[in-house]
Amino acid sequence: MITEDYVSFETAKLLKEKGFDTECDHLYANGRILSANSICNWNRGETIFANYKNECSAPTLQMAMKWLRKKGFHIFVPMEIDYDEDERGDKWYHDATYCPEIRRVSDGKIMYDDGSLYAEPEQAYEVAIKYCLENLI
Repeated sequence: MITEDYVSFETAKLLKEKGFDTECDHLYANGRILSANSICNWNRGETIFANYKNECSAPTLQMAMKWLRKKGFHIFVPMEIDYDEDERGDKWYHDATYCPEIRRVSDGKIMYDDGSLYAEPEQAYEVAIKYCLENLI
């Protein structure tokens, strides 16, 4: 089953501080990610955020990247596959890794590429989003 991936709570707070105001279907409340619909139903129509502390919308990685692209930064996570070769020329490949890269939309200049590799693309996206919020916006 394919599931949505959301930014971390810390990144969601940074997004909020930087002006991200897109309506999301999920939010962080009391350290958990919850569906806005379930909170509304639980509160029987009261304000969605009632009875919760540390409320913050929980955007998906894609929503955050789209917002950052509108701000002028494109996040790109290329896949890298390394291999080893023995003396006979036989190759064996390692698992794919992902390296976050941020480019400025206006001219394509690389704004971030520290060479770090991550096992999952979602990890690389999260790192790039957080870097962009802390250092570029």
